[in-house]
Amino acid sequence: MADDALQALAFLEAMYPLPGELLLSDAARAALDAYSAGEEPDLAGVDSLDLALCVALVEGEDEQGQRVELVISLPVSGGATRISLRQPDFLTRASYEVLAAALPAPSSDEIPSDAITLAVEALRAAALELPSAPASPKAKADDNDGADDGPLERVWFWFPSLSTREKRKDLVTYTATYRLKGFVLSGKPALLCLEGGGRAVDRYMAAIKSESWGDIPSYQKKVTERLRRPITDAERKFSTMTDITHLITHHGTYNHRGDMSEVKKLMDEWGVGDDFAGAVMNAT
Repeated sequence: MADDALQALAFLEAMYPLPGELLLSDAARAALDAYSAGEEPDLAGVDSLDLALCVALVEGEDEQGQRVELVISLPVSGGATRISLRQPDFLTRASYEVLAAALPAPSSDEIPSDAITLAVEALRAAALELPSAPASPKAKADDNDGADDGPLERVWFWFPSLSTREKRKDLVTYTATYRLKGFVLSGKPALLCLEGGGRAVDRYMAAIKSESWGDIPSYQKKVTERLRRPITDAERKFSTMTDITHLITHHGTYNHRGDMSEVKKLMDEWGVGDDFAGAVMNAT
């Protein structure tokens, strides 16, 4: 097992040569240096060789791409390679849990280098399935009857409260008619973000208030437009209209208060963090 662990260290050093990619413990560094020099490492009293591996979530991304850290323990005298994922600041708790759950279960039958390779591959595969607002390919405006939709805008609305499942569903389904993309987050408070023609956004909200909210007294139809920003087609961030309530941890007596720190991380992850700060957190 010691040879397998040492070979894994040599493999990782060759595969991840850039500064900051491979962080070895003192014991792991000393063992690797001795092994590379053709000497017998002194592993007396050492149960495992520990390290951290920083990998890009998307293979081939440059240093500016999103990276996560795997904490790895290589067994010296027997047992399975232990691999865990450290939660980065840019991931929500929900996204982190999806990635962590994708890591293969430890197996003493696998040599360490294979176990690590499989873990990285599983992590990247799971990252592709994360609920997100992909930046590429960019969402394209629907050419059908879009001439009178007005200039492209990203508009943010704030609700003091939104919980009714039917109303949430309408906020999502109505967007198809008006060629809008974005998301709705229910709770107390709630948030709606839309991308599309500015006039289409106005018509959409008018329809929501008169049709979906037709059974609600006017004094209860509380929604505030917080931010309206002109955008170009290349600046679109959303390719679908989605209810993201399930992605955020909720607290409170009725489990309706979303964790705003998680929302902020998700908005940063999607590239609309500044807008979120301006619309919801009243940042300038």
